[in-house]
Amino acid sequence: MHSFQFEAEMIRWATKNIPLIGKKVHAAVTEAVYLGIVQKTPVLTARARGNWIPSLGAPSEEHGEHLNAGVSLTGVPPTSTERGYGKAIKQKLEALPLGSQTAYVTNNLDYISRLENGYSPKAPPGAMVQQTIINTLDGLKVEVVLKGVR
Repeated sequence: MHSFQFEAEMIRWATKNIPLIGKKVHAAVTEAVYLGIVQKTPVLTARARGNWIPSLGAPSEEHGEHLNAGVSLTGVPPTSTERGYGKAIKQKLEALPLGSQTAYVTNNLDYISRLENGYSPKAPPGAMVQQTIINTLDGLKVEVVLKGVR
């Protein structure tokens, strides 16, 4: 294959596949950040943990209704309901054109900033949001399977 043919083939491949890869990465990062924040939220009543809401297009304005019964310890892995929220946001992102929507993870409780800033002895400052984002990006592994590519 001559170099100009190779270059043309690479451009064709990139034009077709890079948006697909970008969608997978965006979706995987959003899901991982949401689930990581949930798991690292200090738990007393589970109200703070249950009010993390993933959304697309704009931050959610919901609060106060999402209680996670049965979550009694800080660091407990995400419940099936929480994993369901993460999976739903991931699927929505994968179905949309790359860059068409911004993903948000929002908690509108009046004390959530205090928790992020170290108010709870169960979590150091920045442990919920800041550290989750850093850890997620540092450990990012996204499986991308492209049909017809070996």
